[in-house]
Amino acid sequence: MKKTRFYDVIKVFIGFILIFSLLLVERNGILYKSHENTEPLLKVTNVRNKIATGEKSCVLITDTSDKNASNSLIQFKQILTDMRVPYELYDVASKTNLDMSHYKTAFIGIQNYDSIEDKLPMMWDWIKKGGRLLQALPVYNTNVFRDNAQNLGVKDAKKGFFCLEDFRSKDGFMLGSQKTYPIVDPYESSMNVSVQDDIKVYATNGDESLPVIWTKKLGEGKVVVCNFGYVTKAYRGIFASAYSLLEDVCAYPVINGSSYYLDDFPSPTPLGDGKYLKRDYKMDIATFYSSRWWPDLLKFGDKYGNKYTGLIIESYNDQTKGKLPNNKDTSSYEYFGNMLLKQGGEIGIHGYNHQPLCLQSYTYKVEKYHKWNSYKEMKYSINKVKKFTKKLFPESACSVYVPPSNVLSQDGRRLLGEDKNIQVIASTYFPGGDVYEQEFEVAKDGVIETPRIISSCILDDHMRFSAFSEINFHYVNSHFMHPDDLLDVDRGAAMGWKTLKGRFDNYMSWLKTSAPTLRNLTGTEMGGAVQRFCNISVEKNITKEQVEFDFTGFKDEAYCFVRINDGDVSSIKGAKLEKLTGNLYLMKVKNKKVTMKRTGVI
Repeated sequence: MKKTRFYDVIKVFIGFILIFSLLLVERNGILYKSHENTEPLLKVTNVRNKIATGEKSCVLITDTSDKNASNSLIQFKQILTDMRVPYELYDVASKTNLDMSHYKTAFIGIQNYDSIEDKLPMMWDWIKKGGRLLQALPVYNTNVFRDNAQNLGVKDAKKGFFCLEDFRSKDGFMLGSQKTYPIVDPYESSMNVSVQDDIKVYATNGDESLPVIWTKKLGEGKVVVCNFGYVTKAYRGIFASAYSLLEDVCAYPVINGSSYYLDDFPSPTPLGDGKYLKRDYKMDIATFYSSRWWPDLLKFGDKYGNKYTGLIIESYNDQTKGKLPNNKDTSSYEYFGNMLLKQGGEIGIHGYNHQPLCLQSYTYKVEKYHKWNSYKEMKYSINKVKKFTKKLFPESACSVYVPPSNVLSQDGRRLLGEDKNIQVIASTYFPGGDVYEQEFEVAKDGVIETPRIISSCILDDHMRFSAFSEINFHYVNSHFMHPDDLLDVDRGAAMGWKTLKGRFDNYMSWLKTSAPTLRNLTGTEMGGAVQRFCNISVEKNITKEQVEFDFTGFKDEAYCFVRINDGDVSSIKGAKLEKLTGNLYLMKVKNKKVTMKRTGVI
């Protein structure tokens, strides 16, 4: 009897403890349950990677004997690949015959018309019979150019190039047309021209003194001129938008996703004196994070719908061999991590510590991190941080990996491809130093590459132009920041959190205004969106009455940009169409066959 009463008392006591614990957690606002992914990952066996289907009705013309044309070719090929335009490459330097009769569009990636002087009459005749040509680069002002300038819509051309310092889209052409975008380190790169009265200008410089993108009707066909000479990844959206003006109806796959990554979060409190935090808030680092920085980010999450992906680190030690020490101080991890999860975010992997996955054979170009002693120990570090994460957050899939400082060696990349949990790698879109540069794609081993485009809260002119370009190319936003940005002068610490917070808010407000239908996604969901983007290809049959779209690789849903250059749409079957700006629409594909009825066609 006494034994029974004792067990009853124990049960009641345990019950009180559980109730108290739940109340305490709920009071602190960190009770969470797992969220169902809006874009679940596809099985690797079902995924293709940007395979263009249909007839190769576009010709990409280049000149490998010209350095500028060769450098531009790298970007132009990637743009057409991502837009899923099946094309053939013609190299002027090959001196072979060019027959354009079986092409519908031409992408001219050369600047010196002297090299194609003998082909120009044939090209203009092809356009007059219905061909569509994009002159994708500013043309050198030679005698040959001046003799043919009228076919490009040029009225007058001054010698020498114009220094294009900024870019502005006309309303209704590109997303984000409400502002002018400065160009960092501008130089003389655009034709200094005026245009004919019958052409239509789609983009200019900031004061509208120079046309940058325009179209001209030539017989039954059309010429599009892109007078923009900066050909790098940051400006791909300019060229994609120009290409979309060619056909009566242009459609190509997009990602439709926005993700925010918090590198080194949760993690141990970073070292540092917190000089500027003390200056502005009279707080130490840990207090500032919990009482100012993190609450502000949560408010932004509520305001803009952000889903944060936190990238966990177990320790800031620099050990790269032997048994790695456990981190037993996990209270801040649980506090921050559970609040992040409650708001719909997820926890990914940054590393056991902040040492990149590089072996002794790797040579750093810029960074000075330690190197792992062996492949086995490098793998052990990843397994250890996954175990640490699972213990704290049992429902976390640990499917997203972000390399420390975006550095990842070939050995480290192979290790991640062998990992049973990690399915998404989010590094960086742009090259430089030791970084692992990425495209939005599915790698041969099935791992999804989801690069981050912009970072920090400074968000300078180059980053803002890059963001503008990418919402017009892939319809994507991908941003990352670190809690310790506020301790580093190079990342804006001296500006203070109030100023940085204002810049971040301003950026997100711009994004919401420019791309209001952009979906907020976690890192894993971004991976699912990129899979679907890579998986589909689109063929179209355009008549005066309708456009029939046939999608290869369609699974459950997909998204496309559709630009209607002639007429409008009266109805659509198999998809949902939503106007973004002017004649640019976002199409949510619901069936592998879509029919769009046209109206008002000239």
